[in-house]
Amino acid sequence: MKRKSYTTFAAIHLGSEMISMQITEYRGIDRYKVVECCNRRIRLGEETFKNNIIPFSMVNEICEILYGFKCLMEEYGVEEYKLQDTTAVREARNQIFLLDQIYSKTGLVVDVVDMPQEIYTKFAAIRNTLKEAKITSEREGMLMMDISSGGLGVTLVQDEQIRYQENFHIGIIRIKESFERNKRESLHFNRALTEFLSSTIGPVRNELQQDHVRYLVLSGTETELLLRMMHLDVQQKIHRIKADDFHQFFKQMRKLNLPQLIKFYGIKESVAELVLPTVLLYEQLLNLVPAEEIIITADRFIDGMQLLHIGGKTNAEFRKNQEQELISLFHCIGRHYAYDRKHVEQVERLSLIIFDKLAKNYGMGEHERLLLRGAAILHDIGKYICMRSHSLYSYQLIMATDILGFSDYDKEIIALAAYYHANKLYAPENKKAPLVKKDMVAVVAKIAAILRIADAMDRSYLQKIKGCSVVVKDNIMQVFAVCSVDMALEEWTFAAKADFFEEVYGLKALLERVEE
Repeated sequence: MKRKSYTTFAAIHLGSEMISMQITEYRGIDRYKVVECCNRRIRLGEETFKNNIIPFSMVNEICEILYGFKCLMEEYGVEEYKLQDTTAVREARNQIFLLDQIYSKTGLVVDVVDMPQEIYTKFAAIRNTLKEAKITSEREGMLMMDISSGGLGVTLVQDEQIRYQENFHIGIIRIKESFERNKRESLHFNRALTEFLSSTIGPVRNELQQDHVRYLVLSGTETELLLRMMHLDVQQKIHRIKADDFHQFFKQMRKLNLPQLIKFYGIKESVAELVLPTVLLYEQLLNLVPAEEIIITADRFIDGMQLLHIGGKTNAEFRKNQEQELISLFHCIGRHYAYDRKHVEQVERLSLIIFDKLAKNYGMGEHERLLLRGAAILHDIGKYICMRSHSLYSYQLIMATDILGFSDYDKEIIALAAYYHANKLYAPENKKAPLVKKDMVAVVAKIAAILRIADAMDRSYLQKIKGCSVVVKDNIMQVFAVCSVDMALEEWTFAAKADFFEEVYGLKALLERVEE
């Protein structure tokens, strides 16, 4: 029997306005074929943003649609699938009951995607499309704005690295539900909405006022409608529009209230109610940073799901580039809090040398390695607020920050590792210590223990150690540090910090200086 040369994967997105499925046959990131696309409209966003609950009637409808999708998956012989939900389900009070109903009636497991993950999934697809079109940020900045039903993601990319990232809870459906119908039909609505948006995204204006941006990349649920209203081909993968042309379109739109918009463009009321907030929000974004060119791609969240799954499974270079892009965001956060770059890069380098020696035998993989890198880069940012309690403030700052591409769960692991690299894990007398959930204890301890001794190896903040090697034998981990100067402070600090490492890994850690 001939062996099948491809894998069949189904990406399913349970969105605020649509449930979509895309079935793909793939061999690699550049060798795939979409064999089926299904879209079923369902308006979860309006109900969730208004009442914070998904009605039971909609729960049944969702289950029926997903059961139909599952039957189709079986027909195609789907071997791998991902079912992810975004804003509406994420914010529903009855989320747990919905997920349980879906599993009971379809057997499908739903992955609840946090906002930074949602924004990054779309970001990855768009970045891939732009690279294929040879549109890069190597010389000039690229500001990426993704507007969904419930949120807005703002990401600045310069020299192919993330320089700024912020997310806001001001998506299109959410904006609509913030104003009652009589207010939306008022002649004062445009000005009131403009002021509302301007005040909400004001922090972005302050952060980006010194940056030069050539490309403003727009994506979101209503971009297709805007393209139609501008008489552009919605089937085209990429649209490049001069900023002046966009401003002219906005100028015309601003003059119209809701009834006039419906009449002038011949569109339905339900559609017009979404167009106006979209246009005014885009105009505010354009005013943030003057851009020369507007780029709109056809990429959707489900395309990002497909790219991340196939790329992650089949392409080491893709995974490496993805990791470096995410690491650039950690450095962006670190710069914001005036971190000591030389110190954190030294701690990160030493941490990874130790990690790579231990990972295979201690149940750690690429994901834990990435979390360790994040913790190493951000472990000292609390010093921006207070030197004396810096580890606590590092924890609080990390927890208060959206980290693109990471779940809230991952972010908490990074924050806890940053705190416990300098504190005892079990210290009942420390009432301010953040709680470590039971299912996080092992991974937090493993990362914090490595980070603790790596940080000790640069206790002087002088990067004395020029290289090191690690040997594990007979329950001893020996670290040979290449150093040509006195490193007594590092040796003493390492010895004082090694007990926790031994408790976690069952290895006695020793540091030995060797000449270059």
